[in-house]
Amino acid sequence: MFLTDPALRRIAADTNDVLPEHLWRHDTATLDPLGDLARLLHRTARDFTDSTTTLDQALTRLGALADTTRHRLTSHADGPLTGYPHTLTDVLAARERHRLLGTLLTACYRAWRSHRPISGTNERHLLLHPGDPSWGVATLRRHPDLTWLVMPDAEAATAFDIPYTDRIVGEVTDTDHGWTPTAYTDPRHRHGPMAYPLPDSDDLPTACRTLLRWWQLRHSDAWRNRTPAQLTPTELAHLTS
Repeated sequence: MFLTDPALRRIAADTNDVLPEHLWRHDTATLDPLGDLARLLHRTARDFTDSTTTLDQALTRLGALADTTRHRLTSHADGPLTGYPHTLTDVLAARERHRLLGTLLTACYRAWRSHRPISGTNERHLLLHPGDPSWGVATLRRHPDLTWLVMPDAEAATAFDIPYTDRIVGEVTDTDHGWTPTAYTDPRHRHGPMAYPLPDSDDLPTACRTLLRWWQLRHSDAWRNRTPAQLTPTELAHLTS
């Protein structure tokens, strides 16, 4: 699953760049301004990750206190709110530090990225909902020039409730009409009856979501052995949402 690292997840949310690792680490040994930016970004990413852990621990302690208080209320017991002021102060301080480090992390990343463009390759990673990593990531592999095979990661498969983690769910092709998705689970089926042409989309993330929503419908009780051409206007609109 992509974006389990807090720093990479924050960068993806703020910039839509999905990185498989801390790519800037390759520049940290460089003795020039690019290396300075990479080292600053590396330290900030490490501090942001530590801050994520600290904030999570503070929130966990606050949650435990809240659960204890609720239990006393259900038992009609009365008692002092022991530990609340200190714990709440810790949460607020941790949250503010986390917020500031998140802003700094994104700024450092943008500065490094402006001097280190990531060249185009035959594989790319895409947020299925721009700005929202909770919907997961699609890995796209070129096949051929204007067509990309689409594979959802575990988070995406869970979000769309489909049994296709890291498996091909179809392809998207850049055409004169936009991005055209075709659903299939085996490239050998791409021109046969087991391939399902789906509505065009104006952008790549929507086209990828259309593939996942088709398989979500395909594995639901609402499918009823229908093809995309037999769906209702409401169902088609949902596919491309």
